[in-house]
Amino acid sequence: MPHCDNCNGHVSRRFQTVFSDEQGRLLACPSCSPNAGIAESSRDRTGGGSGD
Repeated sequence: MPHCDNCNGHVSRRFQTVFSDEQGRLLACPSCSPNAGIAESSRDRTGGGSGD
C-alpha cells in the first residue's frame, strides 16, 4: 500500500501517482500537511511555479 514517507500515513495510489517525486517518494500527505502545502512542495520539487 502506498504511504507518506514523512508520517507513514496511508495514501491512495492515485495520490501517490500525482504527488510523488521521480523516485516515488511522498514528502507530504493530507494527514501531515495542509493540501496547499502538498501542492506547493510538489511544484517546488518539479521546478514549476509563478516565477516570483
